[in-house]
This record gives sequence, C-alpha cells and structure tokens, in this order.
Amino acid sequence: MYRTWMLMAAVCLAACGTQSAPAEEPLPTQGQWEGELEVIVVDAPEHGASHLEYFLTKGGQRHPVVFNQGAPEGLRSGTKVKLRGRQQDQRIQAESVEVHTGPEAMTAACGVTGVQRSLVILAAFPGLPRPINTPAAVRDIFFSTERRSLADYWSEVSEGRTTTTGDVVGWYTLDRDYTCAETGEMREAALRAANADVDFTKYDRIFIVHPRPAEGCSYAGQASLSCGALTTPDGTVTASTAWLVAENMDQHDEGVELVTHEAGHNLSLHHARTRDFGTETLGPVGAQGVLDEYGDVFSTMGYWNLGHYAAPHKARIGWLAPSAVTVVDGVGGTFTLAPVESSGGRKALKVRRGAGDAWLWLEYRQRLGNYDWTLGSQVFGGALVHYEDATTRDGSHLLDFTPGTASWSDPALLPGRTWTDPYSNLSLTVVSATTSGLTVRVKYGQTQCVRAAPEVHVTAFQDTVWPGGRPEFEVAITNKDTSACGPSTFPLQAIVPEGLSFDPLPAQVEIAAASTSYLTLQTYVPYSAALGDYAVGAAVTRDGQTVRGTTTLHVVERCIQTPPTLTLSPATVTAAPGSSVTWTVNVTNRDSASCNWVWYDFVSTLPEGWETVFSDWGVNLAPGDAFTFTMTKSIPPGASGTHPVDLQIFQEDYGLAASASATVEVVPAAD
Repeated sequence: MYRTWMLMAAVCLAACGTQSAPAEEPLPTQGQWEGELEVIVVDAPEHGASHLEYFLTKGGQRHPVVFNQGAPEGLRSGTKVKLRGRQQDQRIQAESVEVHTGPEAMTAACGVTGVQRSLVILAAFPGLPRPINTPAAVRDIFFSTERRSLADYWSEVSEGRTTTTGDVVGWYTLDRDYTCAETGEMREAALRAANADVDFTKYDRIFIVHPRPAEGCSYAGQASLSCGALTTPDGTVTASTAWLVAENMDQHDEGVELVTHEAGHNLSLHHARTRDFGTETLGPVGAQGVLDEYGDVFSTMGYWNLGHYAAPHKARIGWLAPSAVTVVDGVGGTFTLAPVESSGGRKALKVRRGAGDAWLWLEYRQRLGNYDWTLGSQVFGGALVHYEDATTRDGSHLLDFTPGTASWSDPALLPGRTWTDPYSNLSLTVVSATTSGLTVRVKYGQTQCVRAAPEVHVTAFQDTVWPGGRPEFEVAITNKDTSACGPSTFPLQAIVPEGLSFDPLPAQVEIAAASTSYLTLQTYVPYSAALGDYAVGAAVTRDGQTVRGTTTLHVVERCIQTPPTLTLSPATVTAAPGSSVTWTVNVTNRDSASCNWVWYDFVSTLPEGWETVFSDWGVNLAPGDAFTFTMTKSIPPGASGTHPVDLQIFQEDYGLAASASATVEVVPAAD
C-alpha cells in the first residue's frame, strides 16, 4: 500500500544544500521514480538553524529530492516512496509522493537497544591541514569507559539498554577536497579509503570525522534520520551515517555533546525545542506558541549541552520501561518520580490535558551520573515538563513554568507551587523534592466557566503585492473561555480598506471554548490602487465587545522580471590533458524588488564527454541577490586543441534564463 501526497509550488531556501552522485543513466525530464529515501538533518555550527535534506537512492545512485510545498511529515531514512515530478540534472522535484505503508514500507531499521556497532572514519582532505584530533582522542569521545563518551552516555541514559562499541580508523587522505554539498560523495570516498582495513558488514553506525570544508555552506554535524540501505565496498548494509566537523571535537566534552546529538538523530530523534507562550506557561489547546528549534538546554538534542534525552524522547525509542511511565488520564492522584539518572522506579508522568489529545510529560533531574550534573541548577529542585500534541512530531517541547523570567534556564515547576491550566480542568502541584524523589499532585477539578475576550491574529500569506494582485490572509480566532464553557458564536466582519475588494467572510463563526478557528480572507488589489501600506484583517464581536486583528499589506510597484546576470571566469584558460580546470561563476537576480525569490538550476554540456562538478547544483535568490559557486571540468587524457565551454542557468517555470561561455586550450605538458 501507498499513502499519497499531492504537492504544489517548489520551495527551497538558499541554505538548502544539495548533494548528488554522477548518474550513469540520465533520468527523464518528466517521470516517476521509486526507491528508498535518505533523510539528513543538517545542524548549523552554533545550533541556531537546521534543515532537512532528502535523497532518493536506487541501484547505487543517489538523487537530491525537493518536495514541492514541503515534505510529508514523519519521513525517515529507509522509507520507501514513489515520486512523480520532473528532474533537472540530478535533482528530482516531486509534485506528488506516495509513501509505502505496507509490510515492506521501510528497510529493516537498526535497533535502538542493545550494542550498536559503530565505525568512525577519520577522513582528511588533501587541500586542507589535517585536523589536530588524534585517533586516541576521538576513540575516547566515542567509546571510553573511564570518562564521558557516546557509549557511556547511551548506557546511562537508557539504563543499560543501549551502548556502543566499535573502531576508529584513519586518518585517511581522500582523493580530493569535498564541500558540504557533497557529503554523499565524501562518504563514498571515505568508505573506499577505509576498505582495506574494514569489514563494513560488522557495523550499523557510520561516523565520518572530517575537516571543515573550505567551500560551500557550513555545519557542525549532519546525520541521517534513522538507518537505511548503504552501499559499501563489501556490499549493501543497513546503517546510519553522521558527518562530524573535526574542529567541533577539539575539546573532549564538546565532542561528546556533538556526537550524542548527531547519534540521537541516527536513533530517529528530532530536536529538543522550547515552546513559548509569552506570559503564560501554556496557551489554549491547539495553539502552537513560539518554537525555538534548539531551545532546550537540558537535552543534548537541544543547544550544546550534556543533558539526558528528554522523557518523551526516551519513551519513543523504548529507553523507558512501560512500568516507568505512569499515564494520568482524567483521574488525578499523588505520584512520586525517581530521578531519571537512577536505576528503576517511576521516571515519568504522562498527564492528559483536559479532554483533547495533548499531554504533559513530567520528569525529575538530579546531580547524579556523569551528565546531568553539568546542567543549570534550577531544574534539580522541581519538575521538568515537556508538552506533546499534534505539532510535536518526533521532537520534544520544553515548557517554562517561570514565564515571568526571560530565561529558559529556570523552567522547572518548584515545590509549593501549583500551576492551574487556564484552558482546562488540570492543575499540577509539586508537593516536595528530595534527592531520592519528587512528589507531584495531579488534580482534575470541576472547571468553572470563565469567559474572556477572544483574540484575533491575522497573517498575510504574501505581505507584499503589486496592483492587480490577489493577496490572501489567514485569520486565527481564539476563544479564550475556559474549557468548562460552551461554544460561542462570534459575528465576523472583514477589515478591508476602501479601494480594495474581497470575498465575503462567513457572517459568524462558532468556536469551542479554549480552541482556535482558522479562516482565509481573500482580497483583490485593483490596478488603480495607490502604492502604500494598507491595514487588512477581521473583527469579531460578542456581548457588545469587539476585538480586531490586522496586519499590514504593502502595495508596491509591479514585479518586473529581468534576465539574471551570469559571469564565468576565467574567460580563457590553458591546461594540460588529464588535468582539471575550475571556473568561478557568479549569478545575480536582476528582478525588481517586488518579485519573488527565484530558483536557478546550473547546466553545462560542453565540451561533450568532460566530467563536470558544481560546488552547488542550484540556488534560490531574492531580487538583487548574487551567488558565487565553482564549476570544475576534468579534461580527458587524450584531449587536445581549443574547446568551447558553456554554462546555462534555468529558471523555474521560465526555462533558459542566461548563458555564458569560456574557452579551454588543451596543450600537452612540455617534456
């Protein structure tokens, strides 16, 4: 069986790296492709940003995939899919995706319990200094039993359910330097380099430690989300992969922080986020709040630290026994939690919030073991609480029970304090906290109906348009009444300035208490509209009180599309047969400021038969922005004479956008 998603306009940020391997048989422009996904999590050096990259692998070939309008949720490495769309160079732009849901939906995954067999390959680049990390120092980061390490961390955090053993090999100097857009090719080169010393069938976790690439984007680490089929010199194995920049492992504990983070992705874990509701600990059921991708400083899946994986993460991968998690669902009581760093006992409460599918996970940290004692002290005095609802997916969301402070270093609910949920009948009280346990009282009360003014938030799907445009707006109306109240009916009115027209909104909308309703406001900007800013939104009324929400629409000059500027340098070059030549390429988006970003693909077909490698296979540019990359061509050993070199860039839904040319004179080297 397959589950199908239909996708629309292509979206990719400039930060999205693309990786590719030369294909022996070119794919058709339009078509259908079936194979296995590899999903890579890319972590920026300061853990300030992250993105996912997708690749389709089949028959030893690996193609970058861009899912138009975003990828379906829940994709992991090893997932079998069928894609329909178009292919440019090596990248597939998927217009629809069918995810296999049958018994063979995924390649057999690596286990997340037991001994994980890890291989660490130290890979140097010939054009860069070899990293200072010694094999012994790297081995300690991964496998030491006498100091902090990945093996020791997994053993402690899983209460002995999981650890890792393995080998560190290298340093090997690879055949060339690799950019961070070439991690697939880097992995292939590292496997080839280590082949004489390694039986790859003995491992299911591959880690590649390498210098920071001199070109392209930067990262601290990348990791496959779970395992998949990996082609090695010893055949196909099921394994995960992580790429680690050596300079982030110069200090032992920093190396452990990085490795436990990327290895967590290999176990299928996403990031440990914070979820901020401003002056409240939690907003209404269904409200998302503000997410910080790495905000949790108490889990190594968040911002750089040595903390345990959060309780919902542990439970998800089977590192908490069923008896260690108590589910509290509508019937309160008093419960004692053992410190998560200790062995045995109740380690987590999973408490339902009201009647919906939303849960609070409570756990207790203490200065025990080798890792959590390095954390900020406030969490050792109370309950650390994470939230789970439909937006959580495979990550974890830390809540702040001291929202009056700006810091996330003090999120615990402390003894003697009661948190009463303003949007459900739930309350939590921390009765006491000692070195041996935390006592918590959970209560579901007879919730009183407390009515409150609604909130209206308006978001523009496109806040800049030109005359003749048709901008749309999302109108989010939140009924702030407590859950004991019944639904309310809110008369609704659009706020649209004179001169603009719109499709009528419903005359009224009924919204359950402590819930949010979403509507779309479609507007039209006439060609005669004056340039400037306009307030657009909606107003709701109840009991004679009107609440308004607006956002600003910027009407600007119409988008004027202009062919981009493309330069190729040097224009002429002399080289010997069997050598390679690198050109610097610059592309500048010349569209007017009101135009959208444009995705450009790079293609070179001349000279025929010469292998071409781009440092980047495409770029997404805003109007006025420029991008520089390199194009390297390998000259065949038997070549001679003068050869034209071409470069073309193609624009989404437009075709050929610009071209440039150069000349190579191939002259045999003097004897």
